[in-house]
Amino acid sequence: MEPDRFREADSSEFLRLAAAEGWISDAWELGFLLGTFPQGCLVKRIRGLPAAFVTAVRHDRSGWIGNLLVHPELRRRGLGAELMNQAVTALEDSGVETIWLTASPSGKQLYEGMGFREVDRVQRWIGTGREVIVTPCRQMTLERIREIDAEGWGDRRETMVNALASGGNLVCGRDSFLFTRAIGPLHQIGPWSGTDAGVQALFEEVVGLSPTGNTVCLDVPSRNEVIGSLLEGSGFQLTGSTVLMYQGVLPAYRPERICALASLGSMG
Repeated sequence: MEPDRFREADSSEFLRLAAAEGWISDAWELGFLLGTFPQGCLVKRIRGLPAAFVTAVRHDRSGWIGNLLVHPELRRRGLGAELMNQAVTALEDSGVETIWLTASPSGKQLYEGMGFREVDRVQRWIGTGREVIVTPCRQMTLERIREIDAEGWGDRRETMVNALASGGNLVCGRDSFLFTRAIGPLHQIGPWSGTDAGVQALFEEVVGLSPTGNTVCLDVPSRNEVIGSLLEGSGFQLTGSTVLMYQGVLPAYRPERICALASLGSMG
């Protein structure tokens, strides 16, 4: 049976399985993905029940595949590979030039066989925030925020930036910005982008976006050594890493402009 569209009714089962894997995901993220690029969000059913999931999102000239998840009892049957191929086809049919994903170190060889190539590593940092007053962002326009975001990824990601701006905390500095949102007991930071001159000044607000005792989590390109040093010096802990890979046209990727990804593994 061919994969089916990932429906809103499937979300609770996906979130249950994701939580069992220790993934950081929530209903807002899934709702955004399902509403933005439904043809790339797929589910494989076994006897009518959801057994495997994948999500994809298209930006302008690039797309992102994330959230490939197979029920533990149904792994090693080719379900994940089938969904991956379908998601890649959906993005290619939409006209993107580059497809991104993050892979576990053990999964890197599998994706290399599909034509993906390593361009960086993504490090997960976790720390504790302190309470500060977050004031509305008035230093830059939404268009400038979209431009700064594009400087890091070599592509405009307007739909995602617009959605985050309408529903999350936005903090701006000098040619730098970040978004933060609560996911359960933690605050996820990203996207966070900007110039070296603005990032360090903004960092003092970044580590204070949640009350004392709350967990702050962000995924950072390992080639952005400035942010890694700032986080380590502030007591954040490096808890793991994935491989950042792409397929297709080599992107104009500038990791020194990317302080944190927009999501924890699903949309770049």
